[in-house]
Amino acid sequence: MTLTATLPRSFPATTGQEVDLYPVSSELTVAQAAKRLRMSENHLSDLLDTGQIASRQENGKSLIPQTSLLEYEQWLERRHVAADELFNMFQEAGMSDDYND
Repeated sequence: MTLTATLPRSFPATTGQEVDLYPVSSELTVAQAAKRLRMSENHLSDLLDTGQIASRQENGKSLIPQTSLLEYEQWLERRHVAADELFNMFQEAGMSDDYND
């Protein structure tokens, strides 16, 4: 069996770190998904309620497809890259974030 993992760019490069692996076809509980996204279960529930992350209900519990989490993580990464690029453009243009000039 071969495992392939895509880690977010902010993943700490330390040894002895615990990593959870899930099959791409699996579904995660709210608790598992919140842990993976490093956010509270309440915040994740808000994202599910607004449809920002797809989920389905089974026996009154939300199940989140692994693919939905991957899509959300990719969206977050694109957002961070865009913010970094915007910040760099401001820096190159000589604009400051210091409002006390």
